[in-house]
Amino acid sequence: MSLSLEEIRKRRMAEISQQDQAQQYAQGYGENAQAAQLEAELKQIMPKILGPEAMERLNMIKSTKPDFAMQMQIYLVSIYRQGGIRQPLDDVSFKQILDGFVRKPDWNIRRK
Repeated sequence: MSLSLEEIRKRRMAEISQQDQAQQYAQGYGENAQAAQLEAELKQIMPKILGPEAMERLNMIKSTKPDFAMQMQIYLVSIYRQGGIRQPLDDVSFKQILDGFVRKPDWNIRRK
């Protein structure tokens, strides 16, 4: 049984395609697992950092801006691990941190 060169190429391309799909699936699964692990870790440590009102505010931010909320949580965890937060933050303190984190640049437009 002799296979033509074209048939061999098609089979090889199909094998490569299947391998690529398997690698992409495995990579995506790994990223999802890491994200889930990070989310679980944040869920566990955030009550030690934020009081109930501040936690409620963070949850509202999560619903509107999830990427910003994730950055904020990572920032708070880093401060907590460095010893900058010794007791859970109340809502006022959390607002102050948010204001410092979200400073908008001042735009001065001058016409000549």
